[in-house]
Amino acid sequence: MQQFEKTLSSSHPFSGQLIRLRVDEVLLPNGRKTSREIVEHGGAVAIIALQSNGVLMERQYRHAAGRVMWEIPAGTIEKGEEPKDCAIRELREETGYEAKKMEEIIHFYVAVGYSTEVIRIFLATGLKRHGATLEEDEQIETILLPIGDALRMVKGNEIEDAKTIIGLLSLRDRLNDR
Repeated sequence: MQQFEKTLSSSHPFSGQLIRLRVDEVLLPNGRKTSREIVEHGGAVAIIALQSNGVLMERQYRHAAGRVMWEIPAGTIEKGEEPKDCAIRELREETGYEAKKMEEIIHFYVAVGYSTEVIRIFLATGLKRHGATLEEDEQIETILLPIGDALRMVKGNEIEDAKTIIGLLSLRDRLNDR
């Protein structure tokens, strides 16, 4: 199926630190015109930081959800930064760990219907603790959680963050393939 929409015009009614809102007027393949609201985002990374006895998880208050959430370490890719470099930086800043090996295992669009954001999930192994350097607006609790417990929390809907669910299920599948 090859149906494309031709962009006739674009505007940017909002531009913030993390996102920009773009409104495109498009011509559909059937000849009709409509508009598309697109959230532009430079992308992010998330990290499955694996140790022999578990995976590093974070507890952090998320204003949009209005509560503390369970998540894997993650962060926004800075302009000009390579995703792997961002994963290395975010793991070190948020958890205080550095990884001997950092490998991308999966990537996905967050909300393909209205956002350009792609999250790349990395598997970090060979961890060594150095000390966290949180940003001034971050309050993060890092917890080493047994993998089985984390997977039960996904199944029990205690973990509700999409990137974390995708990362943990990808880890499960990877471990089962061994």
